This record gives sequence, C-alpha cells and structure tokens, in this order.
Amino acid sequence: MRSGTHSEGWNDLVEELKQLESFFPLLGSDNERDELEEEVQELEELIAAAGEPEDEHSLRALTFLQTELARKRAMLDYIF
Repeated sequence: MRSGTHSEGWNDLVEELKQLESFFPLLGSDNERDELEEEVQELEELIAAAGEPEDEHSLRALTFLQTELARKRAMLDYIF
C-alpha cells in the first residue's frame, strides 16, 4: 500500500514536469543562440545610432536599451 502511494507521487511529479516542459522551450538550441546574437547586434546598432541623449526621456530610453543589451549578453555567456 505504501509503495503504491510512493509510486503515485512519482507519477504525479513526472506529469507535472512534462507540463512544465511544454511551457518552457529547451534552452541552448542553435536557433535560439542565433536569435539572441541577432538581438544583441540590433541593440548595439540602436545604441550606436542613438548617440548622446539630449533630454530625460532619451536618457531613460538609452538606459533601458543598455540594460537590455547587458542582460542579453549575460544570457549568451550563461546559457551558451
């Protein structure tokens, strides 16, 4: 009786893990790396084209882009 309960718990866990896998794509695929590298390149180009911000709104936008660039670079370093 006790092993049956234990077995049911494992089965439930396996089913939950399968559900999680369907929500989260596998990390580290070549296609994902290519997409991430492309996003990094686009952000670098946007930042280079932006130049020096002249107002508070532009400064915030540039700061956001720089933060996103740093985050995506870190993902490249961490995941791949």
